[in-house]
Amino acid sequence: MSDQFLPMQSSSGSTQLSPYAPQPTWSPPSPPTEPNPGVAFGRLFEAMKRYKWPMLGVITLGIVGGAVAVRLVKPKYEVKATIWITSETPLEEKGGPIRSKELLNSEAWVELLRSYRISDAVVRKHALFVRPKKDSDSSAFAAFGLNDRYAPGKYDLELDPRANRYILQLDGTMVETGQLGDSIGRKVGFRWAPGLRALRPANGRQIAFTVSTPRETSIELMDRLGVRLPDKSNFLWLTLQDEDPRRAASILNTWIREYVAVAGELKRKNITEFANILSGQLQFAQKALQDAEQNLEGFRVNTITLPGEGAPVAAGLESTRDPAMSAYFERKIEEDNVRHDREALEALVTRSRGQAEPLEGALLIPSVAQGTQGKALGDLFSELYKKRADLAAAKKVYTEEFKVVKDYTEDVRKLEQETIPQRIQLILAQLRDREARTAERVRTQTVDLRQIPTRTIEEMRMRRRVAVAEALFTTLQARTAEARLAEASTQPDVSIMDSAVAPLRPATDTSIRLFGAATAAGLAAALALAFLLDRLDQRVRYPEHVTKDLGLGILGTVPALPRQRHLQSSPESVAQVVEAFRSIRLNLSHATGAADGPVSVAVTSGGAGEGKSLVCANLALSFADAGFRTVLVDGDTRRGALHSAFNAPMNRGLTDFLMGEQPIEAVVHQTGHERLVLVPRGSRRRRSPELLTSPAMVQLVKELRSNADIVIFDTPPLAAGIDAFAVAAAASNLMMVVRVGKSNRRLASAKLDLCERLPIRLVGAVLNDAELKGEFQYYSYLEGYDVEEEESAGRLVAQN
Repeated sequence: MSDQFLPMQSSSGSTQLSPYAPQPTWSPPSPPTEPNPGVAFGRLFEAMKRYKWPMLGVITLGIVGGAVAVRLVKPKYEVKATIWITSETPLEEKGGPIRSKELLNSEAWVELLRSYRISDAVVRKHALFVRPKKDSDSSAFAAFGLNDRYAPGKYDLELDPRANRYILQLDGTMVETGQLGDSIGRKVGFRWAPGLRALRPANGRQIAFTVSTPRETSIELMDRLGVRLPDKSNFLWLTLQDEDPRRAASILNTWIREYVAVAGELKRKNITEFANILSGQLQFAQKALQDAEQNLEGFRVNTITLPGEGAPVAAGLESTRDPAMSAYFERKIEEDNVRHDREALEALVTRSRGQAEPLEGALLIPSVAQGTQGKALGDLFSELYKKRADLAAAKKVYTEEFKVVKDYTEDVRKLEQETIPQRIQLILAQLRDREARTAERVRTQTVDLRQIPTRTIEEMRMRRRVAVAEALFTTLQARTAEARLAEASTQPDVSIMDSAVAPLRPATDTSIRLFGAATAAGLAAALALAFLLDRLDQRVRYPEHVTKDLGLGILGTVPALPRQRHLQSSPESVAQVVEAFRSIRLNLSHATGAADGPVSVAVTSGGAGEGKSLVCANLALSFADAGFRTVLVDGDTRRGALHSAFNAPMNRGLTDFLMGEQPIEAVVHQTGHERLVLVPRGSRRRRSPELLTSPAMVQLVKELRSNADIVIFDTPPLAAGIDAFAVAAAASNLMMVVRVGKSNRRLASAKLDLCERLPIRLVGAVLNDAELKGEFQYYSYLEGYDVEEEESAGRLVAQN
């Protein structure tokens, strides 16, 4: 807003501003601190407009980089092939000696395909470990090979067709030289003998190539191999990408052929090893059968003349005589039964003594019930039951003292306590005797059985050995024959369904995507650059820079006038500026209490060229228009120019009064406004900074405030020295002018920190030269509501 013209209302159109009682806790208004969803996008948009040329440069670089990448990156061709994996019936269902189902599971088939056993073979067959720097030299490496030991690295082959010689260099060091047509690189492990026809296109120049290890080349090749084996599927799908479609097809076809050959080799190897194991087991079984037959033959020859058991029976019988074995076991069982019955009867007699169990249980013991004594014991119990019944019947008729009752009672007692127990004791004695006799017979038969020759058992053992060895030999003989037959007729579990064919169109033409990605990356980098530059910019760009970084409330915003001269004095522009200073005047009067009494305020900025003098002049005019007796003091004793704006003399000003050369009446000059007077800066003085800190400055402020409602001091920038601090300390109030897009936040913040040590009250900040759009659009005013008088005359004040 500096170096612009502002309208000044005439005195006839001014009105007195109604005073408002100031609130103790009032503070200048500031933008809301709540996050605004549109602020970030608005700031980014403003940053994009501000840094449009750097952004355009970055975007251009992205487009150029995309175009270069499109030329450098070659399209990729993709070849495809299909392999069928056979799933046969398991071994248990076929019954053969070989595990005939697939050699590996689904995951293992993929791992086998990616194994170095296969990839290294493919790399060696196609000589992929050698890479010429130029594609035109590929024909010279058609028969290139490596020995087991070689030296990888970067090679240069220099050809001299005139001398018919070559020089081979490794990393700049010569390793071999020789005649053209001979083998090249034998000292470094090459098997390479290119003919003169193959080297003819390269005659007279240098062939650069790189030799890497097959394993490194295999890893790189496997990264380009795509393998897909769907779940529960027998189809293995393969894809390979390469810049050369024919080379890709050739490599993939070699890969699948090598894969089928290795799978068949692995299966034959498994079956061959199994057949060899069976052959060794068959030889062992044959020898074991021969040894068993020889042992059985010798045993029978040695025992053929030995006598048999109880009869002239040939030795080595398969079993002993049945009557002897039957008699022994019968006696043994009989002994066990008699012992068990005797123990049971003894236990019954013991329990019956305590009346725990009746003696009738003896009739349940087999040895007692089946003998003659058992029958007699049963008769005694029958007689006992009959006597008990007669006794019970007699007791129903007679008393206990009757003779018949006594006789029956005595008979029952004798049977229970004498006759039956004696009979049981007799039976128990008979059982003990029978048990002893039976045990003796068992012991006698045991001795006899021990004399039975163990030849039968030994013979049976030998016969079993012969039978087992014969069965094992027969089984292994059949399994070995099956294994040899399976070895001769083994087929691999995989077969080629579709071979790779070189395509005519590339699978991935990345030119468009690459160009788009480069353009998008350039655009993203440009946005990031704008955002970064906006973040790194120390100039005041947004209201938050003042409220948060500087800690000042915003008193108002002075809009920037249009750049076109004919639009600067348009009614809309004039109305916006007038309303802006009215808003500043209102906020400042309440912030300083100007409505209640005379106040003084110093106006400064962080650096030069931020429009503080313009704000002072027009703010003073606004106060004067509102009816305030206003004094405008040019406190910039070094470069002040307010006298030019109001057509007042520079001499007889502030410095002249401070030096004591002029009285106060002489330094106060009238302006075009009846309520506005001006104190110019005065004559230039070397000691002007010291004069501003003198007691005369304080006395001047007191005298001006006694005759005015508000005193406004235009001071130098804070970065210019102590002038602004001295004037602000005398005025007690300080207002900052911050020019949007120019004021340095770090400088202003550092200078404002010094004010905390001085008796200075920071009343707020005025944003100058702000474009009323973006975040500053909320500081604009509605058009059509400006106040005008008929036949009102306006004047313009220019600030240079």
